[in-house]
Amino acid sequence: MVEYGDGKILMHDMEDKDVSQLPQFREREAVQGRDIDQSEMKAASYFEMEISALTPSQLYISQEKLDRVREWFREKGDLVKMDPIPVRNLAGRLLMTDGHTRAAAAFLHGVTSLPCVWDGDDMDWAAYAADISMCAEEGVTSVEKLASRIVSAQDYKHLWEERCDALYNERYYKVLKQEKEIICFTRKPARIPDPADSCQWEIRPLDFGEDEDIDYFQLYREGAPAARGCIERYSYEFWEAADIRTYDRVRGRGYGTMITAYLTNRIIAAGKTATCRTLPGNLSMARVMEKCGYQRLYD
Repeated sequence: MVEYGDGKILMHDMEDKDVSQLPQFREREAVQGRDIDQSEMKAASYFEMEISALTPSQLYISQEKLDRVREWFREKGDLVKMDPIPVRNLAGRLLMTDGHTRAAAAFLHGVTSLPCVWDGDDMDWAAYAADISMCAEEGVTSVEKLASRIVSAQDYKHLWEERCDALYNERYYKVLKQEKEIICFTRKPARIPDPADSCQWEIRPLDFGEDEDIDYFQLYREGAPAARGCIERYSYEFWEAADIRTYDRVRGRGYGTMITAYLTNRIIAAGKTATCRTLPGNLSMARVMEKCGYQRLYD
């Protein structure tokens, strides 16, 4: 059994399917009463997941669609025999990419776990990341919350389908949709390292007065500016550690990592997911992000 967030995965029907994308896989785990190694795990076709560990990517359930699923359940008698729920590991969440009505119906019928399958399709993952923020803003962070938002087919079209169409014009989607830069995320605090040169340092707010959604901070070494950066609150769920700069005279002493870790920790303390980005060729910034625990948001 492998833990993922608040849920547990039970492996079934070993076939030719790579599930190594799940970062929480350990090298050896007890599965179906015996130990199997990593190579066997990579052969799993699907897995069962506790409903409480699944994150929705939509805000409402259509009553019409739900009635059809419930009718299927009455005929088949076993909801867990339905098609598996496609999921993707995105922004530290096990995100449902489809099958929301089936998952809601299962929850309402008292089912506690569902068959899932990794979604290997090439889709607009920035849009799904934007969905995470949109759902978090309205408190729809679990199947249980989603199952309480059942609306008519007409309202579903207006409240959800039309909102999805409008998503692509939202600023936070455009920020998440990067074609030149690599965007990464973390949901864990970072350790602020000591500088390479022993000195007195502090970080203070810096008044740039540019945008009410941007807060700048500056790191001072022995009273002189050494590095700066900002927190950009570009969406409800995702805040960015951005515009990280180390002044030339103190480069290579760890101040870039220090200011990045400080900004990251402020974001995490606010209950948000931290993002940070860089150009593919900026290896020094990539190393800073790695030291602060960032990983790719999507490929």
